[in-house]
Amino acid sequence: MSTDELFPLYIVISVVVFLFFMFFLFIQLYLKAKKENVGGCCGAEVKPTPKHKRSDDHRS
Repeated sequence: MSTDELFPLYIVISVVVFLFFMFFLFIQLYLKAKKENVGGCCGAEVKPTPKHKRSDDHRS
């Protein structure tokens, strides 16, 4: 087999390896973002609400 016959095989293998690493990188970043809740709809950090309201509206 000459190099000209193997050239399409090299291209296919390179594309498959590239797509594998891009998929692996995407999964890693997705799991990290999910762990840190980046861009999520629901905030992981809930703001604490005061247990009693101030009674400032009863001024005389």
